[in-house]
Order: sequence, then structure tokens, then C-alpha cells
Amino acid sequence: MKYISYIFFFFYLSYSSFSFAIDLTLYEGEAYWDKVDALDWKEGPLTINHTNQGKVKLKKGEVALINDDAKQIMYWINGVQFTSTLYITTDYSSYTDYRYVNEGYVKLDDWKDVNADKFINQLRDDSKEGNKIRAENNMPTVEKMEWVIKPTLDRLKNSVYYALDVYFSDGENSVNASVLLLGRYGYTEVTYTGDPEDFKINKDEILSHIVANYSFVEQKKYTNFSTGDKVAAAGIGGLLAASLGIKAFKAGGIAALLILLKKGGFLIFLPLIFAWGWIKRLFTRKE
Repeated sequence: MKYISYIFFFFYLSYSSFSFAIDLTLYEGEAYWDKVDALDWKEGPLTINHTNQGKVKLKKGEVALINDDAKQIMYWINGVQFTSTLYITTDYSSYTDYRYVNEGYVKLDDWKDVNADKFINQLRDDSKEGNKIRAENNMPTVEKMEWVIKPTLDRLKNSVYYALDVYFSDGENSVNASVLLLGRYGYTEVTYTGDPEDFKINKDEILSHIVANYSFVEQKKYTNFSTGDKVAAAGIGGLLAASLGIKAFKAGGIAALLILLKKGGFLIFLPLIFAWGWIKRLFTRKE
């Protein structure tokens, strides 16, 4: 598949564990909530400037963390460092996190090569290798995965979205839902994490809210591409494959990923879908 050579490149840019000026201690109980409460929360209604590329509308009842504070809470939730630049929640029972990747204009030409059935079959095959590592690290193994929403390209809104339901050996399941918002100079990936059953019931509302509430500034909109602008190394198909982790264990990448996991990193989409069991424990807050 033509996407293979670009998978690790996009993966590294979007999800790598960089060193940020954050607290690397993992807290529990009231100590955790004391730290969370001390972060610089922004309250809606409010319009947030996101990495000087776009604006996000924060509605009444929503609260947000920006830049280092967003990275901080994502680390406390997941135990690994994320490149998140915006974190939004209402009651901590679900959240969306945003990250911008300045990789250039992503063309749509290869969308015709995207095959959702092949993608999920590849994910299932890859999970077999991943399960060996999960078992070694005393983590629940993946038992089943299926599409909640197959990868969908919205040409009118210059976005791609999908949702994947993953079932684990400990009886838990989690939905990994992502929206890729395309701009002139790169893309913003928005990931939703929350209760799987709630997402399945309200998926249309959740995804439409994400797309409607984000807008690139005028000169950085996808439609304002101009000859001479930087073009991304791979098209939308390659970006989608990287977001999902397709072929992540192949093309010479298996050793690198195993090292990442054993060093506290993660297999693609694993921290997002695996996080839900941990998040539920964090959300049982004493009032």
C-alpha cells in the first residue's frame, strides 16, 4: 500500500512524546483533583485562538485548558506525553483534545484508494502483534474492533472523521473518534474520548459540534491554497492511515514501536482507547 512509507512520519509529528515543561508525577485521589483544579481553566462562552491557525468556540458550560496546561492534563490522564494544544470538557466525563500539525497542504487525490474494510482488517491483524506486547506489560488485550463510523470525507467542510470501537479482554470497550480538519498549511486533529455508549447515541451531535466550532482563520483556510505553498508528503489517504495506525507494525517499524511502548510510549490509538478505563476511575471524584 502506498501509505506505508509515510506512516511513521505522520505518527511522529502527531503523537510523539516530546519533552514539555510539565509535572511528570502521576497523582491519584484528592491530590489529583487538587492539581487539576489549580490549572488555568478558561470558561465558556469564549473564542479561543488555537496555535494562530484557527479559532475554537467554547460554549457556555464548557471549560478548556490551553498549550502546556492541555499537555499537562493529557499526561495525567494517559501517563504519556501528548502534543495536545487544547483540551475541552464539560463535566470531566468526556473530553476533546486538539493538536495542530504544520505539515503542509494535504491533497485529497488518494481518497479513492481508501478502503474501510481493508483498513479495519489490517488493524485487526496488527492488533495480534500488539496483543503480545500488551500481555507482556500486563495490559488488557484487544479482542474485537469494529467501525462505529467508517472513514468519511466531507469535501464541503474539508474534513475527515471516523470512529472505531475496540473491545478488550477485561470486558471494557472504548471508542476512538477522530476528526481531521484540513487547513492551508497543515491540519488539526481533534480526538474525542468518552463513554462508548453515550458516543454511539450522540455521535452525530458530537462530531458536528466539533466541526462547527472550529474554523481556520481566513488566510489559512484550506480553500486559500496558493501555488508555491508547501504540500504535505502524503495525501489524505496517507494521513488517515497514519491516524489509524495502519501498517504501523510493518515497513521496518515494529522494533521502534515496541521500544516506545516499553518506555511508556504507546501503540497508535492505544492511549486514546485504553484511556477510558483509567479515565472512569479518575472521574469518580469525591464532592
